[in-house]
Amino acid sequence: MRSYTTWSLVGAMAFCTATVAVGIVPQDRVLAAVAVGVGAITTWHSWYWERGGPWWLTALAVATGLGLWWTVVIMSAPTIAVALPAITIAVVTAAGPLAGWGWTAAGGVLLLLPTIPVALLEGPGMAVLIAVAVAVGYGVAVTLIRFTHYGWGLSLELDRARLQAAELAVMQERYRFAADLHDIQGQALHVARLDLQLARRLVDADPARAAATLAEVEELLASTIAETRSLAYGEREVALASELANSGELIRAAGIELEVVGEPRTGGPLDALLGLAVRETTTNLLRHAQPAHVRIDFPSGGVRIVNDGVDAPIREPRGLARLGERVQAAGGVLTSRAEGDTFTTEVRPA
Repeated sequence: MRSYTTWSLVGAMAFCTATVAVGIVPQDRVLAAVAVGVGAITTWHSWYWERGGPWWLTALAVATGLGLWWTVVIMSAPTIAVALPAITIAVVTAAGPLAGWGWTAAGGVLLLLPTIPVALLEGPGMAVLIAVAVAVGYGVAVTLIRFTHYGWGLSLELDRARLQAAELAVMQERYRFAADLHDIQGQALHVARLDLQLARRLVDADPARAAATLAEVEELLASTIAETRSLAYGEREVALASELANSGELIRAAGIELEVVGEPRTGGPLDALLGLAVRETTTNLLRHAQPAHVRIDFPSGGVRIVNDGVDAPIREPRGLARLGERVQAAGGVLTSRAEGDTFTTEVRPA
């Protein structure tokens, strides 16, 4: 976009210079040559359209442009030459040290000053006609060049927006990965801790059962490592049916009565998130509650888990809050609420 804008402006300045020179040649070849020189300086200055040219080039462009305009007035030369001073002032006041509408207005005043001797020598009618022509030409030049800068500013904003969108996508992916990693390892580490505590108590009283418990912990950790590897390589899928089976085993192993009512509807867009909800809720009730009974049912194509282990006011766990955002993005609703001694987590289509 920068190259396109630069060459467009440089090409436009060169075209205007050639047009003005061709219009003057039949009447004054010397003045046409001067106009070419002034146009060349303006074209050179337009190369620096983005940040403004060096001060000496800006001063040279303004001086030669206004000099050409005064020459046209004094010599009664073709007024088409005023196009070059108008473009010059419009260019130098669009960027750099003279950027700003104040300098643009001052440039317009400088362009209108030569109409004073025209009014004195040829009458006010001619002066007004030339002033209108100058004002219109200068206004068009300022509008076009300012619009070019405005378009360039929009391009920069779009570029920044694309970068921010890319950074946001990376952050969202990291957030998703962290949430999935929490789902995988949070439950497994908690269950492994409970089993290790049990094995420590049984190591003297029942060595065989302690050994079996340690084997279960080893198998659980191996499964967790495999799931973590699958997550890292983007191969992991969480199905509701498998999570129900895994969570059911964990809940019963903890000595909690489990009641499953109905059959889940699998294969929908929320299937993986329903499985995550079951996993996250199972982890929470094992870690934060002491329920005697857990009930799981499947209303309206969703899943609902109710446990009776609430013994104090609680707030929604952070894992469920993060999962709720993902469910909402997928077109579902996650709610969790405490009623008396029960805590209910439900995920359903919106």
